[in-house]
Amino acid sequence: MSELRSFDASLELYRRAIEVIPGGSQTNSKRASAYALGAYPIYAQNADGARIQDVDGNWYIDYVLGLGPITLGYCYPEVDAAIRAQLERGIVYGLMSPLEVEVAETVCEMVPCAEMVRFLKGGAEVTTAAARIARTHTGREVILNSGYRGWADGWLAQSTGMEKGVPDCLGGIIDSFARPDLDSLRAKLEQHAGNVAMVALDPATGGNRVPDGYHQGVRDLCDEHGALLMYDEIVTGFRMAAGGGQEYFGVTPDLACFAKGAANGMPLGIVCGRADVMRRAIDDTVISITYGGEALSLAAGMAAMNVYRAEPVFETIWANGARLMAGFEELGAKHGVPLHCHGYEPMSSQTINYDDPAVSRDAWTLLLQEMAQRGVLLRRGGLLFITYCHRDAEVEETLAALDESLAVIAEAVDEGTVADRLRVTEVKESFRSFA
Repeated sequence: MSELRSFDASLELYRRAIEVIPGGSQTNSKRASAYALGAYPIYAQNADGARIQDVDGNWYIDYVLGLGPITLGYCYPEVDAAIRAQLERGIVYGLMSPLEVEVAETVCEMVPCAEMVRFLKGGAEVTTAAARIARTHTGREVILNSGYRGWADGWLAQSTGMEKGVPDCLGGIIDSFARPDLDSLRAKLEQHAGNVAMVALDPATGGNRVPDGYHQGVRDLCDEHGALLMYDEIVTGFRMAAGGGQEYFGVTPDLACFAKGAANGMPLGIVCGRADVMRRAIDDTVISITYGGEALSLAAGMAAMNVYRAEPVFETIWANGARLMAGFEELGAKHGVPLHCHGYEPMSSQTINYDDPAVSRDAWTLLLQEMAQRGVLLRRGGLLFITYCHRDAEVEETLAALDESLAVIAEAVDEGTVADRLRVTEVKESFRSFA
């Protein structure tokens, strides 16, 4: 490895940030302390394809990718050209944009459950909209959920003791079930018999593969109990397949939510589903934002969806994701490091599990540090996102960096010097830990 990379400019910005931004970050999962503070970049100033440049001038192959929105690649030509062309015509109008119709029609062509579409901006918005639509359609109040749906009160009310700031009166409107456990879902449906409006889940998570028959089992239980089925496709949408996880697994929900890859980085959230259910969004309740017809994001979404349909985007993502997962497993075994990949190839997660949890934690931090020094950005535990721009060169460079980094970790574990090798910096944050 050549001369050590410097993160001085990132750290100086971060010291300023924590004085004026709670936690120093607008996004919990981007907080600097979640990575290797002082030994990992914090701020980016440029990006291209599968690579990103930090404010100290260092370039990296990126697998964090804005936490998932970048599916085609940074600065993807067709998407950027569509944004520039629309910018010359206006960002948001007092009238509606034709793109609202065109993108909605395209979503309906691509997504199995989509008969009608509403546009919002982010994941928490679209999942909250789906919950309101489901309650309005069914006349029921309870939602059964497995997984994270965002920061809105209606979702965080399922937490044990609930989050601070979430009213206690919301505690009975949502309940959780274990996944992928059909018996757990069945028991909750029976417990709340006649009052479940919607069952909400991710088609796939990074943690594990879904057992055969699970999704059809959920579909059957929802039908049996008169509950709507909602797929949160914010991660899986425009990543597992053109029509998301529902296309991949072959089971059609009543409602679905998309964001992240919908517009390759521009803020576009989508809630879609059966026409009779979706009409409730205007006939019987209020779901409306000023920026629902914001044209730059819609133009980006239209361009991205055209690429998704015209080019082998998903085949490429799956193939290179498979190469990376296999490479991680092989190199972990080579160096005797208990590094393993889980889940699905376009968005796998990773674990490092030594007998001592403290060693596992420090080994992860050391891996982030050493990979960053070799020009590769990972996220602790995943998800390892792949773009259409990650090709052979990026995969080979990544695995070469991993080979060297795991050699460092193996030696450090053998010597008992893992913590001593960390070059992390202590910077006090004014923000609680968030898993």
